[in-house]
Amino acid sequence: MNDATLYHLAECAGLSRTWHDVFGTGHDVTPDTLRALLTALGLPAASESACHDAVAVLEAETRRLPKLLTTSVDADIVLEYAGGVVRVVLDDGTAYESNPHDIGDGKVRIERIARPGYHQIYLGERAIDVAVAPSRAFTVQDALHCRGRSGKVWGLAAQVYGLVRKNDGGIGDFAALASFVRSAGGHGADAVAISPIHALYASEPGHYGPYGPSSRIALNPVYAGVDCAEPPLTADGLIDWRVSAPLRYAALRAAFAHDRNNPDFATFQTTAPRAIRLHAWFEAIVTHQLAIGAGRDWRSWPAVLRDPTTLEVTSLVAECHEDVAFHLYAQWRASTSLKAAQRAAIDADMAIGLIADLAVGADPAGSDAWSRPSEVLRGASVGAPPDEFNRRGQNWGLTAFSPRGLRQSGFSALRDMLAAALEPAGGVRIDHAMGLSRLWIIPDGGEAKDGCYLRYPFDDMRRIVMLESFRHQGIVVAEDLGTVPHGFRDSLAASGLAGMSILWFERDGDRFIPPSAWRADTAALTTTHDLPTIAGWWRGTDIGWRDRLGLAGEDAGKRAHDRECLWSACLESGAGQGAMPAPEAGDAIADTLAVHIATAASDLVILPIEDALALDEQPNIPGTIDEHPNWRRRLPSEAASILDQSKVAMRLAALDRRRKQIC
Repeated sequence: MNDATLYHLAECAGLSRTWHDVFGTGHDVTPDTLRALLTALGLPAASESACHDAVAVLEAETRRLPKLLTTSVDADIVLEYAGGVVRVVLDDGTAYESNPHDIGDGKVRIERIARPGYHQIYLGERAIDVAVAPSRAFTVQDALHCRGRSGKVWGLAAQVYGLVRKNDGGIGDFAALASFVRSAGGHGADAVAISPIHALYASEPGHYGPYGPSSRIALNPVYAGVDCAEPPLTADGLIDWRVSAPLRYAALRAAFAHDRNNPDFATFQTTAPRAIRLHAWFEAIVTHQLAIGAGRDWRSWPAVLRDPTTLEVTSLVAECHEDVAFHLYAQWRASTSLKAAQRAAIDADMAIGLIADLAVGADPAGSDAWSRPSEVLRGASVGAPPDEFNRRGQNWGLTAFSPRGLRQSGFSALRDMLAAALEPAGGVRIDHAMGLSRLWIIPDGGEAKDGCYLRYPFDDMRRIVMLESFRHQGIVVAEDLGTVPHGFRDSLAASGLAGMSILWFERDGDRFIPPSAWRADTAALTTTHDLPTIAGWWRGTDIGWRDRLGLAGEDAGKRAHDRECLWSACLESGAGQGAMPAPEAGDAIADTLAVHIATAASDLVILPIEDALALDEQPNIPGTIDEHPNWRRRLPSEAASILDQSKVAMRLAALDRRRKQIC
């Protein structure tokens, strides 16, 4: 087989033949990897003739008018059209006619559509769907303007499961979140960023990692605000998901029996989006399959059950109608509770409120992959190439959108996911936002180093993110950490999509860069869920964990030097005074760095709750599963009052004062 033909197909499909690691070293992707990944994209490449056929398929798709055309309010629209009057129908039903300008080669230029939205253009009898993005997404300053305010704001970040309230069944929920945001607003916060709340699996409580969801559209029902029996405490005070999640589902089933005829739920049953109904179907079918001794993974089901459009699926869903109704009820209760938490934030005078979190992908055995098989990758998972933190790279075991599937569906999965996240919140954080431009994908069965980059339709996806932000009046924070494509951050900034600046990464050699010199078009944070807390880093708790787990990282000697460098930055910003705190002085360094981060040029500063409380332990250590208690730590006291402790309240008050001084 002539590899030149394979390479040409790979380029047409968006697969990069070469890549450069963080050290600038170039690497070639093997032909076997390209063939496997092309197959995952639905492009067989086992022979030269198959490659030629696949290229012809892609070229035909390129010539075909897209199912959804994306543009912006600033741009005219160029289309192939023989001529004549063009009719534009806006999303509110308003219609008008436009005389296109002939630019030759059978193409016309249509005057820009000045209103953002999902509209239609009629070329004679042919209708074209068009997404018109605003010139910029909805920003922090827009949110403040809506409240009659201006300036720079701050917020907190919290893992929802870690929040505590009475009768919560051992897992934090949206009722606890509502109490927490009321308190945070009372201390001056304008936002609360939360961990992913995507649906996991009712049938598998041991699958609790929030970044490996079954669906990125449906909610996790264990967070619905229902009272629940308290589980036995574990010896270490950690969440036992295998005990607590079933308790919360039992409470939901009891509530369902009582609420079965609730008129609001009845309305939800008939108006719920198709994606939510299909998730309820999926959960009911999983229960049925487990009952007959089959597996949870839909890929092992009989072929007739792997496609949600078959008569066999419809028949089984009708047979399981009561279980389907329960899972719809669980979604309704979760949605109602989440919206109540956002109302509590707005009532507490927050300009933004909740910032939801979108995982980069979903479990290939989950409901999103089952219900939209043509829109996700099949036979490949996403991850990260080898870098200085992980020399073997990372395989996250998740599937993600298929670029071809997105285009062919009119980006429906992306639109549904963004709308689901933004509709009940004041903003969204997009995990690994480079996925809007490219993703590192790995053939099933391969190691992370055996992957390659897959190109995504960045301009189309960026415009849709901007449009959904505008439509839902929600800010967007794009996690742009790691290996970033050239020009990616500039494009985000120009679009009104905030990147992220993290204290630990804002360095020039050994020197910590003052927050006032960080990128202004980002959200500024002390840390993230995957990184050490302030107190833990200062003390070296993370080093202890890495030593025990055999993970690479800096040693105690390097940390001692870095503490001195960070303290120098604190003195430079005016946050630090006098002698450097001792390594054990977690509260003292947390006080200093809360004021230090407040000096950031960013419109939004976010302080994770672990740093507000000066806790040592971080929520997650990447590269571990059970070796570290990932996603299992609870906060030390109740959500409604945890910020009122004198040390914490004083820390937040100092942050609030400093933010107001730099406005």
